[in-house]
Amino acid sequence: MKSRDIDIMECEGVYPPSEDSYLLLKSIEINAGESFLDIGTGTGIIAITAAKEGASVTATDISEEAVECTRKNAKRNGVDIEILRTSLADGLKGRFDAVSFNAPYLPMSDVEYGPIQRALESEKGGSAIAEEFVEHLPDIILPGGRAYLVLSSLTDMRFLEKNNVKSRQIAKAHMFFEDIYVFMLTISKDL
Repeated sequence: MKSRDIDIMECEGVYPPSEDSYLLLKSIEINAGESFLDIGTGTGIIAITAAKEGASVTATDISEEAVECTRKNAKRNGVDIEILRTSLADGLKGRFDAVSFNAPYLPMSDVEYGPIQRALESEKGGSAIAEEFVEHLPDIILPGGRAYLVLSSLTDMRFLEKNNVKSRQIAKAHMFFEDIYVFMLTISKDL
């Protein structure tokens, strides 16, 4: 699949670029020379696009399959990206100008339907992982930085205004049984 002049290979057991991925991709601002962190990178579509547009990119994923998939896709597209297996931004040194995260946002299901499920579902009404991300955001982005977070109308979003984090919806798309949103998050200057 090609997007913004990149060629992404899908990998078994890794969440493939989908409607939420493309909504995030078209909603984010990528600036050459900025430091950019892509959390939950999956196939690397966002990270590779950011690298192609001149950002200095770090990509993380908790899944070893996703880390390997992103490595293959980065090589396939001729970009240099730091790719790490970690949860969110655990263990990373420094902060970033911009961060993207297509978080697991659906409430947990009682049905087991495959390895991609972990990329889609989260506890606490779909908000547990995104809430952890927002809680640590002041340690992840630089002053004046921004983060982009994908959530669903099915997600319990009451956590968004925590820890001096301000959110603004910048994109919305209706999918089968839900609306998908992209929020831009910034840190309040009151810190």
